Amino acid sequence: GETHNHAIRMIEAILDDVPEIQSINMCYDVACVFESALHRYKPEWKETIRARIGRFHLYGHEHSCHVLYNLLRTQGYGLMIGEEPEHLWFIIFHLIKSGRVS
Repeated sequence: GETHNHAIRMIEAILDDVPEIQSINMCYDVACVFESALHRYKPEWKETIRARIGRFHLYGHEHSCHVLYNLLRTQGYGLMIGEEPEHLWFIIFHLIKSGRVS
């Protein structure tokens, strides 16, 4: 299974750097699993952090995830797709030297 250490550390860094942040709305491919794990790890974040599943990744989830974690059904996300970083990487990938060795 996927661990959520990077996402949790990222949230901790954001909240440490900008302590006046009152809420974070984020997209994560496995938000349904992540949000419950996050609230077990840091129960004090339950009202601060909301994770939802991007539209593309939502199709691979159960119906309950469509109801509970859909961006379009959650106030505060607007018309966000949830794949914006991937779009940016696709546009600029040719500018980045590959570190792959054949």
